[in-house]
Amino acid sequence: MGFKVDAYSDMGTKKNVNQDALLIKQAKAAGYGNICMGILCDGMGGLSCGEVASSAFVNRMDTWFKTELPQILLDKNITEPLEGTADASSTSQLLRIIAGQWKRVVTEMNDKLKAYGNENGIRLGTTVVAIIIVGEEYLTMNVGDSRAYRFNKKQLAQVSHDHSYVQQQMELGRMTAEEALVSDKKSMLLQCIGASERVTPDFFTGKIERNMNFLLCSDGLWRKLEDKEIMGIAPQRNGIKKLAEMVMNRGESDNVSGLIISI
Repeated sequence: MGFKVDAYSDMGTKKNVNQDALLIKQAKAAGYGNICMGILCDGMGGLSCGEVASSAFVNRMDTWFKTELPQILLDKNITEPLEGTADASSTSQLLRIIAGQWKRVVTEMNDKLKAYGNENGIRLGTTVVAIIIVGEEYLTMNVGDSRAYRFNKKQLAQVSHDHSYVQQQMELGRMTAEEALVSDKKSMLLQCIGASERVTPDFFTGKIERNMNFLLCSDGLWRKLEDKEIMGIAPQRNGIKKLAEMVMNRGESDNVSGLIISI
């Protein structure tokens, strides 16, 4: 199984700094085949040095992929794949271990960014949305309101959970989706890495299907797009750039970033 990837990031029409950061990594592991990881972080524009927070987290995940993931793949405590190919049980076990490590990375970076902020008299923070695809399964993680979508030509589903005030109000039945998009509190987060006392990421897992695509994006990209536009344009050549230009033409002033992994 191979991957087709694309990514694009723009500071937008009104910002002077791009506080978003992205990363795509690929590798091949004996018994598991091709592995692909995508990370997108949106540094908090209302706080100081959001770009420091987002790039720091992306760099930490880059290190994890290079040094810690190989150790997991060599761990003999994971059920041995049969006949050189990972079965569902071993892949699921591997993803559970990865989820545990990612959660520890989130806690570690939350503490480090808070300490950095305290030392320098600033507040800084970042969202994160991440995916790793191993064999026939995937794992996503998110903190904040950067999103992950899973889609094909016929349907699209969000595989992340917004940690935002408006999402909370919608779940409580106090706000509609339409009201959330225009609320003056639409960018208010309930948690982010570096600016929260404690951070609890959400995780989603699922099976890979043929012709499946995954889009990771900042709120600057998803807020002004319809599902059908993502489904139709994102897989195209330079599709993420096309979507970014589309939302900027619609008046989006935030940083605009996205990455796609197509199976």
